[in-house]
Amino acid sequence: MFKAQLVGVYTVGEMPEELRPFVNLESRRERRHLKLSDRFVALRIEGTQAYTTLFLDSFSSIKDLEARLKEQECELTPVSRDSLERVLQERK
Repeated sequence: MFKAQLVGVYTVGEMPEELRPFVNLESRRERRHLKLSDRFVALRIEGTQAYTTLFLDSFSSIKDLEARLKEQECELTPVSRDSLERVLQERK
């Protein structure tokens, strides 16, 4: 199983350019029209040059997020899990 490490939480309008292809891929997968205010988490897959991105409004709990990552044969690092739990708490 690959390890996914949190890079950051961004809006589409402020994302680093290297994340654009990954955000575009996820938006197509969700059949979503991107808005500059859409927020997403960016996770780097350790040992690769790849990222995975997930829109914050597409999951409601850390368990939902982990289930989505499991489909990609990934799991969060413990520090990333703790950080994302705080992000989700702040969202409520």
